[in-house]
Amino acid sequence: DNDIKESIPTQIGLLSKLTYLRLSYNAFTGAAPVGLGELTQVKLLQLQSNRITELPNIPELDKSLYSSSTFVSDCGVPSAFDEPLECDNCTMCCNANEDCYPQEDTLIAEHLDLNYSTFAAVLIACFIALCCMVALSLYLFSKRKNQGNALTTSTEKRLEEDDKYALSRIGKESVYSYFVTEKPVGWLAAFATLGIQIGILAFFVMA
Repeated sequence: DNDIKESIPTQIGLLSKLTYLRLSYNAFTGAAPVGLGELTQVKLLQLQSNRITELPNIPELDKSLYSSSTFVSDCGVPSAFDEPLECDNCTMCCNANEDCYPQEDTLIAEHLDLNYSTFAAVLIACFIALCCMVALSLYLFSKRKNQGNALTTSTEKRLEEDDKYALSRIGKESVYSYFVTEKPVGWLAAFATLGIQIGILAFFVMA
């Protein structure tokens, strides 16, 4: 924490025996020198709380000594930069609020081998497929209901009870109550609302 300004000197890449480098809490700006990625003996590298906008390809460091504090940079979210700093091999990322979090594989990445964007796409696709199945079921139900001449009194009564039960579970004031009606405009409004909510869900998951 010496308030050192300007960019990190490129000559730092010549220090081939360097093992510890802590440049955190200064005012370094711009891209970090490519030579940082050539320091093969480094065991601790901390670059957080600067204005470094780009990092070179730095190999994964051994975490056995310093655990999540081994390689730290400002790659957290929310970012202080227009474009978030990318650092695949960082062990910890700090954000614009100076909060730092370890970079650990989530359960999704560990067990499903998926990133958040892919998982969000799969989740949304499954949700849309489920909605289509529900819509098809409602259509077949409505078609069956319209065959009034072939229905017995007991069947009509049961169908009416099913409608009432569905409305009680969905809520009479809910836009989704249109799914149990025969109004095309109502169905359109319900599907439009569903599409908007899926879009919000996708944005939330990907963020």
